[in-house]
Formats: sequence, structure tokens, C-alpha cells
Amino acid sequence: MGYGFYDITLYHHSENSDNKDLAIRNNLISDLYIDFLNGYKPAGTTRISVDIGNEDYIRGYFGSILNVETVFNEKEYWLSSPENRNKIILDTIHRIAIFCAEEYGWDNAVFDNAYNKVIECGFVYKKEFKRKPSKDRKHQASLLLEKNGASATISVNFYDSQGELLKSIQLLKSFHHAMYYKKALTNNKWFSNVDFGIHLKNQEIIITASLEKPGSEAIIRPIKNTREELEGYLRLITYREFTDRLDFVNWANH
Repeated sequence: MGYGFYDITLYHHSENSDNKDLAIRNNLISDLYIDFLNGYKPAGTTRISVDIGNEDYIRGYFGSILNVETVFNEKEYWLSSPENRNKIILDTIHRIAIFCAEEYGWDNAVFDNAYNKVIECGFVYKKEFKRKPSKDRKHQASLLLEKNGASATISVNFYDSQGELLKSIQLLKSFHHAMYYKKALTNNKWFSNVDFGIHLKNQEIIITASLEKPGSEAIIRPIKNTREELEGYLRLITYREFTDRLDFVNWANH
């Protein structure tokens, strides 16, 4: 099975300390744009890697990665409001997508639709997954994924049998990239008629929320893995901010 089309990333190769702002906004807007493509995959392409440069220019493929250069008005970007910065990044991503679509014969309408959907949602990433009924059929629950470009938060929404929202409880705050939290989205269930949550590592890690309690609870039950290994895995997928490169290295090697 081949990989889908999953990313359009702008890269700015400089020492500008504000590059983090550009990266975070790009992460969020690229994910929104890709999601609104509704599974569309340009032939032979898994991602578009875009270097900020002096012209719109297609360099060509490296495997399934399409390498492109693009014009980007940095002065306008840094002088703009947060809302306008989002729009500048979206416009850049979309312009490059259409530029490539015209070169390779992709479906322009799919990209135009994605662009309009990102505008309509106001650059807010919220994705709710299928609701599941409790065993006694008195309640329903679903996972809610929210992203801001730096982190991804997974919560559980509890509903009554009529579909009225009762409450929402955060289960896990992870890093932005799906590699950290993807398994949590696929492994979820009711553990009782009042407890719903996610399970990882063959249910050796369980994170649940309850209709009867205000917060979530993480339970570690070592079977095939040691407690230290399970705690390390949970730490790996739990979001934290890094003060500098050394802080990241120390965290990664812990």
C-alpha cells in the first residue's frame, strides 16, 4: 500500500529567531489544507517540500517528494497581524499547489475547494471522530482532535443517548506530528458504562475519562513491557516545550 499525500511545508533557511512562528503556522495550515483535500493524492507525490527563495520554480522530484522554490514576502509577513500571517501562508501553499497542479495535470478544483474550506473554518483545527455507544446504550462518546501547529490535544466528548453534549475531558496533549498520537486515535473504547478512553501498548497503558469524575486518569499495567519502558513511551508522546536544542537532546536521550 502506498503512502497518501500528507504535507506541504515551507522551509526558511536562516537564523531568524522568529522562524518558529512561521513553522507553527505552516504546520497548522498545511494540515488543514491537506485534510480538506479529502484523501486526494497527486500521482506519485507524498509531499511538497518548499524552500523560500526568489521565484516560483519547480526543481523536480526526489522519490515521491516534489521539491519547489517559492517567492515569499517576509517583510509583509512579519509586519502583519496573526490573522494576516495565516492568510499569507495559506495563499502561498495554495499558489504552489496550483502551480504544481498545472505542471503535472492534477485536479485544480480539489485544491480550490481545500483553500475555501480552510478560510471557512477560520484556521481552527477541530476533528471529531465517530461516536461510540456505551454498553448500556445510555451514553455516547467520541474522540476530539485539536491542533494549533505546535501540539495536538486528544479529548473525549461525552453525550447522552439523544446526542446532547454532556462534557469534554482532555486525555492526552501530544506533539503536532501524527506519528506521536496516531495509535491513540485508533485505539479507543468504553471500559465500562461510564469510562471511555484510549489504550496503547496492548492495553498496558490506558488513559480514561469518566462521566462521574472531572479529569482523566493514566493507568500503567506492565505485562510484556517494564514499567520504565511504558512510562518512557508515555513521556515520548506527551507534549512539552523545549528551551533550546540541548534541552531537546536531553529529553530524547532520557
